[in-house]
Amino acid sequence: RSHITLGMLASMLAAGNAFAVSREAQEFMNIQSKMAPDQCELQRLSSQAAAAQRAGDLGKRQELNMQMEPVVKRLQANQPRIQELAKYVQSPSPDYQAVVQQTIDLRAKCKF
Repeated sequence: RSHITLGMLASMLAAGNAFAVSREAQEFMNIQSKMAPDQCELQRLSSQAAAAQRAGDLGKRQELNMQMEPVVKRLQANQPRIQELAKYVQSPSPDYQAVVQQTIDLRAKCKF
């Protein structure tokens, strides 16, 4: 987790706005960072479940769906706060670009 935060800080320093993000944007980005491994896992499991469905392997698909349940529950637990904070990091916000960049960076780190 610390390497994500350091990378984010480095990119923000490069952009010249390291301390410009609001408290709400920082919290939003911290929650996003914590959720990233689960989002990658859900994406991986979903891809495998779709492949199993295409292959007609109902048993494997059901097994993967069961593995997804606890991951989805962990992600859903963060949704109320993320939604509340999202209003602070919308397009006109000066924090918007930093949040978008972090989202792109986190998604790029998903390994399959």
